[in-house]
Amino acid sequence: MVSEPGTSAVIDRPLRSDRPKETPSIFGRKKAKREFKEEPESVHEKKADEFSLEDLQSAWKRFGEAQTNVADTNKLILSRAIIKGENHEVILQLASQLEVSFLEKIETDLVQFLRSTLSNDHVVLKREVIKDEDESKKLYTSKEIFEYMLKQNPNLKDLKDRLGLDFDY
Repeated sequence: MVSEPGTSAVIDRPLRSDRPKETPSIFGRKKAKREFKEEPESVHEKKADEFSLEDLQSAWKRFGEAQTNVADTNKLILSRAIIKGENHEVILQLASQLEVSFLEKIETDLVQFLRSTLSNDHVVLKREVIKDEDESKKLYTSKEIFEYMLKQNPNLKDLKDRLGLDFDY
């Protein structure tokens, strides 16, 4: 419909459109009755095969061999001692907290591999940080080294005094 200048055009549109709205109204929805089944259609049974320490070590070794393009830190972690604990626990003995952080990067892949290889979905990886007894005995400064050597050979004090050596900087 074309209108002449100066006159207003009236557009004949229905007030209500038969088209569905883009956003549905929550008030006009009919409540559908849903029936819930008490059990899901397929129940996944967890595998719980027993495994020996030899089986565990073999699977551990295969995981390490499969990690060809990985960092040396991961290879270091996979070379650590493992122990088969109670209730499907695998105990990994690590040397420091730094190794724990490296383990966290590969832990999920490792546990999934062990569970599938050993046919046991209950496998849990526990980590133990073993304190090294020699770590407390490490000598860092020249004074500490001299005092350690002095305990082994008291004549070193005489030699130090004769030569006029001073280890305190």
